[in-house]
Amino acid sequence: MESRALPRSLDPLPEESLPGFLLRLAYRLERSPARIGMLCGLSTMHRRLPADYLLALPPQPAHALAKTARLSSTEAHSLTLAGFGLTSTYAPLRTTRLDHGRNHAAVRRRWALNLSSRFCPRCLAGDGSPVQNMFGSAWKLRWHLPVVFACSEHSMLLSSTCPQCDNLPNRPPGTERSGLLMQRAAVGLHPAQCRHPVLGRRSTAAETNRYCGARLDQSPGNPPMMTPEDLDRVLDLQLRIDQNLFTPPSQRARNDPHFFLDLVAIAHLIKFSWPLGAPLVRSAHLSCLIDSHATTVARQLDQPLSPGPRPSSPWPAPDVPAQCAALLAAAAELLSHRDEGDAEFRDRVQPMARTTFERLPPNQAAGFRRMDFSSVLARALARKINGFYHAGGHRGSKLRAPSRECLFGIEHVPAMLPTAWSDAHFTKLRERLGTITDWNTRHLRRATSLKLVEMAAGGTWSECAKTLGTPWATAQQSLRILKRVLGPMESWAEFDQAVELMAYALDSDTNRIDYANRRRALSSWHLSDAAWSELCDGFKAFRGGTTSPNPTTATALLWAQVTQGDYLHSPILHAFRDSGRDTTPVVASVNQIVRAAYRSTGEKALLADRLEHYASRLARACDQAQGSQLLTDSLIPE
Repeated sequence: MESRALPRSLDPLPEESLPGFLLRLAYRLERSPARIGMLCGLSTMHRRLPADYLLALPPQPAHALAKTARLSSTEAHSLTLAGFGLTSTYAPLRTTRLDHGRNHAAVRRRWALNLSSRFCPRCLAGDGSPVQNMFGSAWKLRWHLPVVFACSEHSMLLSSTCPQCDNLPNRPPGTERSGLLMQRAAVGLHPAQCRHPVLGRRSTAAETNRYCGARLDQSPGNPPMMTPEDLDRVLDLQLRIDQNLFTPPSQRARNDPHFFLDLVAIAHLIKFSWPLGAPLVRSAHLSCLIDSHATTVARQLDQPLSPGPRPSSPWPAPDVPAQCAALLAAAAELLSHRDEGDAEFRDRVQPMARTTFERLPPNQAAGFRRMDFSSVLARALARKINGFYHAGGHRGSKLRAPSRECLFGIEHVPAMLPTAWSDAHFTKLRERLGTITDWNTRHLRRATSLKLVEMAAGGTWSECAKTLGTPWATAQQSLRILKRVLGPMESWAEFDQAVELMAYALDSDTNRIDYANRRRALSSWHLSDAAWSELCDGFKAFRGGTTSPNPTTATALLWAQVTQGDYLHSPILHAFRDSGRDTTPVVASVNQIVRAAYRSTGEKALLADRLEHYASRLARACDQAQGSQLLTDSLIPE
């Protein structure tokens, strides 16, 4: 049905929310908010006012509201969090959905919004203008955000409950589904009056008698819960939060995009691991406020699962603004140490992280890890074993955060650390240990490559192995041997230091090699018989036995030299295994050439030298190849 403009309307007040506007308009027209919502095209079945309209208005309801309430399209959309611009500055709101009542748990987990608004009584009292004296002032959009706990304009904590009935302004009693407004059918209530029904009170001719009706704008709010010194501290934090929320679009690039994500995540850590975070709190009174909330959370976690009503969730922000302020102040204090360096920040975060994941049920611990936060916090949270991200179990780290800020990428890491790199950075470690053989060095080179991938891209060691094309069992064996060789933690510290120096060298290298491109270029390449004949030109014929050098041997060895990989994992040997053919002769043939290269005598040693020259030319061809350009055999050594 075509909507018609209302005979009278109101201009939206600055930062006014959609539910607040509907309350003021309904009061002016002496109708219920449900009736106004229906006339404005906002109602759904049973005249419900969907909660997701607080986030954003779809095009059709927005058009109907604008036409009916005599608003511009911009004014209609500005009554929502998205239309006002808060979804672009408050990161937890960006992926929030409330459609048809779904995803409320995820919204509470991320502290995206509160459907029941906090409020400042002095702001609700208005500015003294005739319009605001008659119909009330704005219920502000910012009051729906859990991180807004104080009014910077009036230097006071917000209120969260009615001073008379002690209920939240927009949290329905019983099992009623949360919506844009509670008691939406009530008529005659002032926008600043409490709308909670009074149990046991009979309906009278005056319908407003059924509700609490206390004026939220005429009360000083909740009793003071902070000392003046503590209030000054949290007001400073609120001012910083407001600056991040209301930064002009032209200046938003200067803001930390992870400020709110990290603040919320650390607040969760503090409450779940309390009292480990007590040293972060600067006063005993703020500590008591956090303790009160953390005790409630601990009871919620201890409740056993049983049939019946679900226990309260431990994830939402505290309803009490003072508790929320104290918790966020502690989180901001820890967050201020992010710039100290990864190691120092990790030392501060890890004790709380371990305790948090021990106390949370596995499914909730996994939910925490799926939250968004900065790579700095992700690295600090990740559980490590012997220098690597923990790989297994439901409680294992699934974070893909790089363990270091790197200029190089995973494409610049070979599957086996080149011998020149190993000699440059691991000589001192090998000398101190005195137990690393050539075979152990092979495993050290492979494990170091895994660590470099973790630095550049994150992930567990098994994920890093998959990135490099290293079989899981092979990577596990290398880490097992490395653990046995390095032994005590002091050696692991030296290993980490050596890898860090290598990563720094890679960062500084302006001519990094794209090993991933080389692996792609050679994924189906093999040496032709003609090229093999030219490589063997001038040699006496090899005996032709099963382990004699041949094109297959050369293909596996050249692949390993060009990609700095393990010839055992070369594509041609994978093809042998997939077809059921025995790889033993090829492996023996490769080993003969490798051993001959060390002796530097005989035709096989000369062949190894030619293969090395051929590999360098083949590598240049790979680096110059574009896309799927085929490599030719015109690479015979000069």
